[in-house]
Amino acid sequence: MNSYENLRKTMVDTQVRPSGISSFDVIEAISQVPRELFVPDKLKTLSYVEGNINLGGEGFIIESRILAKLLQNLAINIKESVIVVGRGCGYTAAVIGKLSELVVAVDSNKANVEMSNIAAISAGVDNTIMVEGELAVGAPQHGPYDVLVFSGGIHQIPEQLLEQVKESGRIAAFFNEGSLTHAKIGIKSRGVISWRTCFDCDIPLLKEFEAHNKFVF
Repeated sequence: MNSYENLRKTMVDTQVRPSGISSFDVIEAISQVPRELFVPDKLKTLSYVEGNINLGGEGFIIESRILAKLLQNLAINIKESVIVVGRGCGYTAAVIGKLSELVVAVDSNKANVEMSNIAAISAGVDNTIMVEGELAVGAPQHGPYDVLVFSGGIHQIPEQLLEQVKESGRIAAFFNEGSLTHAKIGIKSRGVISWRTCFDCDIPLLKEFEAHNKFVF
């Protein structure tokens, strides 16, 4: 076991499990994906810190225990297709790839996309498609999807993304509301989303989903 494997095991044992994560599938997925592969060389020493990792250029990797809590509430199954949107969302997509049939991840940063493609191959995740594009546009060419995951904070959801979610599909989002961020799971029914709040956390806002743009709930 190398030093990163030791750090990953320690992260799972001291950050993920104590956060109330009991799902074997979620713990296994996070245990199997080397987080350091999705971090630039100059930041690799931060790969397993307790907190979000700032990648620069407004990109970041969500804290592992927060991702685990979201995925446990979301309960993705191996037959589902998932779209993930966010800057620096490659790690999130790779972990979800261990839980689902197909993941399409949209990142607006070309360097992040290139690094994540290489990292996913190195991590043995072969069911993830990284797409360089506008976050608010998504990837309709690969949809529709059973699940939509926002790998960052939002205020509201663009209609164009909502249309890419199947009827009865689910949405996992971090809503920035004042000084708090609420992790919520929504179910789409006849174009309307019914939300439940799962937990509170601290996740940076994705500027593409600020409230001043014309979005719908």
